[in-house]
Amino acid sequence: NNEQLEEEQNALAELESAQSQTVITDLILNASTILFDALGASATDKDLGLDRYWRNVRTLASHNPRVFKNRIVGDFSVNGTLPPYQWRIGEVSKQ
Repeated sequence: NNEQLEEEQNALAELESAQSQTVITDLILNASTILFDALGASATDKDLGLDRYWRNVRTLASHNPRVFKNRIVGDFSVNGTLPPYQWRIGEVSKQ
């Protein structure tokens, strides 16, 4: 039925989003570390603003904790468990 199909598609979209976040967060954090290592102390110059990339990815990683996203991806990979999701604006009632 359409409702079940929609639920499955939403769960898979959540899973793919979690997979992307786990990979991209690690890549950007590593890339920004390499950038600062390569450029040295001059890379911290406020006029360059390079720190904003690291700060942006840290903000995203904090908003969507990697440990939670990694668990979702791992649970699906090992057990086939679809991820939990609640797409709401504001508070979600707990049943």
